Amino acid sequence: MTAAAVVMLSDRSPPVACMFPPERSHNAAIDGLRALAVLAVVVFHTNATWLPGGFTGVDLFFVVSGFVISQSLALRTHASLGAMLLDFYRRRVLRLLPALLVMLMATFVLSALFIPRAWRNEQFDQTGWAALVGFSNIVLAGQQDDYFSPGAELNPFLHTWTLGVEEQFYLVFPLLFFVWLRGREHWPWSRWLLPVLTLLSMAWAGWQAQTAPAAAFYLLPARFWELAAGALLYQWMHARTPGKNGDAVAVIGLVLLGAGVVTAPQLAMPVPGVLATVAGTLMLLASVSAPGTSRIARALGCAPLAYLGRLSYSLYLWHWPLLVLLRWTYGLHGVALWLYPVLLLAVSAVSYHFIERPLRNAAPLLRLAPAKVLAMALPLVALCGAGAWAAVEYHEQVSLSVTRNSYAWQARRYPAWRPLEPVSAPALEGRRLFVAGDSHAAAYRTMTSMVARQTGMEVHQQDRGGCSFVNLLRASPVDCQDFIEDALSTIESEARPGDIVLLAALRMPELRGFDWQQQDAQQVYRQLLAERTPTDAQAARDEADHVLGRLQTLGVHVVIDAPLPLFKAGAYRCSDWFNRHNPACAGGLSMPRADLDRLRAPQMALLAELAARYPSLTVWDPLPLLCGPDTCSAVEDGEPQFFDNDHLSGHGNRVLLPSFRQTLIDTVGRAPR
Repeated sequence: MTAAAVVMLSDRSPPVACMFPPERSHNAAIDGLRALAVLAVVVFHTNATWLPGGFTGVDLFFVVSGFVISQSLALRTHASLGAMLLDFYRRRVLRLLPALLVMLMATFVLSALFIPRAWRNEQFDQTGWAALVGFSNIVLAGQQDDYFSPGAELNPFLHTWTLGVEEQFYLVFPLLFFVWLRGREHWPWSRWLLPVLTLLSMAWAGWQAQTAPAAAFYLLPARFWELAAGALLYQWMHARTPGKNGDAVAVIGLVLLGAGVVTAPQLAMPVPGVLATVAGTLMLLASVSAPGTSRIARALGCAPLAYLGRLSYSLYLWHWPLLVLLRWTYGLHGVALWLYPVLLLAVSAVSYHFIERPLRNAAPLLRLAPAKVLAMALPLVALCGAGAWAAVEYHEQVSLSVTRNSYAWQARRYPAWRPLEPVSAPALEGRRLFVAGDSHAAAYRTMTSMVARQTGMEVHQQDRGGCSFVNLLRASPVDCQDFIEDALSTIESEARPGDIVLLAALRMPELRGFDWQQQDAQQVYRQLLAERTPTDAQAARDEADHVLGRLQTLGVHVVIDAPLPLFKAGAYRCSDWFNRHNPACAGGLSMPRADLDRLRAPQMALLAELAARYPSLTVWDPLPLLCGPDTCSAVEDGEPQFFDNDHLSGHGNRVLLPSFRQTLIDTVGRAPR
């Protein structure tokens, strides 16, 4: 979650033109509310177990933003719609854009320096580029990981989703507010327009939280009601004389905020998950915004909280990239955990005092017509977009990671421009090699493209992450069945007798997600082996029979790779001077071969059974080529054999190439049994 709520920071810029009155007096208690929100989010993001519901700080931000923006727009009562919109967007641009662009560009550069390139980086890049134009929430809603998944904590631009929500809200809300501002005395329907839209948004959020949780979490339609709630509070207070029981209302609001923090992790988001948070924020806002000074308002407006509230936009912008960069490098432990808040406060203070405030209050910019300021912003965003593209495109030239050597680390198709010695293999020339499976099939791309080029074969590749063929552990996931059927149908329609089908998959229980500093390895292995029940084993056997039976009728040769080594840590995350001591690397980059043999024993037994029953099946076992007599290593003699925990590197592909090529030659040369 990000600090999109940033927008909520106070607008204290001087008047822009004589038609607009001076800005409202500043309310330090609202700054205190912002401070509570940003502190909750920072604590949650640092370690979710410390404050499991701390992510609701973003929802507090949303409500405050709707209230504060309404106050600001209400000061432009006599302006035309065009003048109001231009002035509003000019102030938003000066308030938000400079600090955002500095953070985004710094994050792109630091990511290029310290974050190794992997398939996830494309998602990170897309999020960062979209953040430049306020659409990162839309990009995130379409990605595989949700906000709370382990992979999300490695995306340095994840927090910009709330900025996207707010910026999209700003596209529609000023129009709605203008209708209320001008029509509330003459058009009764104008008073009901925003309440009706708010209720519709809330109902939509409740439905979508059950049917499309990612869209409900990230997208404006299910979040509109939170920002609108703050605006409705302003409209309600504008038409009524506040009561005098401010402290009592504030206490109830604080209780509701606390209840929201406690209950939100167990509830669907955002409805009903943040209802208590939104209600509590509304009550606190009503209390601290009423005339007079309540004790709670004075407490929230105390100097330290008020200052943190003024920093809240910069704190929110920077807290997440700094956390993510630490996760990718040294890790959040030891001295880094103590230095992090100091660094965050220092960077945020610099951003606030030297970027936010000077540009927001810059007299030359305020004297310009709003349209000119907005026009100046467009080429600036475009320039930053070009800089971000360059940081991604030329990461190999600037990266400090050993993974910048993509030839060694990345398993990609062998480039046509790179020389490759042909191999005489008449038996393979002209045949088709169909490669099908999960991401581990994709990780063979270097090897399969090289063997095809050497021998004159033609490669047809079909892969989808998480969708394996004949995984030997259990039945493939239900949502993979369409992919598996499509791949088999393609092979059935295009393969000729004598062609070769390589079915590749992980075929081992994953070692990711365990705390290898705390958990006993042998106990984990026993647990993993016990998870494969007799029902799972029978389902794996049935699926293998189904696939192999269909392929055997085609007269093709089938090659299945035996389970490869896998590791407790990913080589690409643990091979640099700045990340070797990361807790994520605690498992190490080597495994006793005996442990791997134990983990793959059930699968090897099933493979032997299948090979005995299907004459067209050849089992190819790469493990002896990647391991010594006693140990398997992800990095051997400084060269990576594996990219991460279980996917081959480019170098690993080339290690296996001669064996795989000979296996294909032997397979087609073997007389049918």
